Amino acid sequence: MHPIEHLRYVARSHGSDPIEVALETAGAFSSLVNDPAGLVVAARRVVEHHPTNAPLWWMCARVLTALDPRLELRHCVDALQNDATSTHIVDALPDDSTVCIVGWNGHVVDALARRGDAFVLVIDSNGDGQHALRYFDRHDVAAELVAPEGAGAAAEYSDITIVSADACGRDSVLAPGGALAIASVAYCTQKPVWLVAGCGTRLADPLWDAVLAGARFRPDVWATGVDLVPLAVCSFVIGPDGMKPATTASLAPECQHAPELLRRSVY
Repeated sequence: MHPIEHLRYVARSHGSDPIEVALETAGAFSSLVNDPAGLVVAARRVVEHHPTNAPLWWMCARVLTALDPRLELRHCVDALQNDATSTHIVDALPDDSTVCIVGWNGHVVDALARRGDAFVLVIDSNGDGQHALRYFDRHDVAAELVAPEGAGAAAEYSDITIVSADACGRDSVLAPGGALAIASVAYCTQKPVWLVAGCGTRLADPLWDAVLAGARFRPDVWATGVDLVPLAVCSFVIGPDGMKPATTASLAPECQHAPELLRRSVY
């Protein structure tokens, strides 16, 4: 497939897993790394089509600011494909724990399936709860779908509440709708809140601002399907480098700012 056609395919793939979109984009970029101007335009256009995909912004920023874009592209692909976040979750989970999650996150559902001994309370978010429930059923994990009106009680009852970050700033994260509610209840009832921030979610400040604006562009932010969760309600952050106390240092950016990504393309 021609790289431009490949990028058009990626641009149209809305609703796909963010990491898969980033990896598909990397495949298209591999034919453009010797054309710096073309790479800049391609990167700018693909993030315009996926304004809330943090791993995609992260990869584009790293490639555009690298001295050797081809080598950096390989490093980004390796980092995404070999992300150890789910393994760190597996290692940290207590035996036979009750865990409250919201929506779908690949690292979280994979870790819970690998452990196999947790009882999972899944809060539905944008229809993703059903996907998680079917996944757990296929892997013989005890799980129950919780209606939104039961979200508070589920977080209070659980041993651990896990919030999955779609994108991270220095002191707050974007997460699936409902995450703020369960994290707040867990915090108020003195239950641990684990923030899962996989590879590519921690962005430089200007890029985080762009993703945040893309996710909460409506005046009725309660209808966007995403929550802005403050780091202050979280106990620990789990990512590719392990489990750490929830401090601003644990959400330090993984990429430099690439100003060219914030300029609008001319179509």
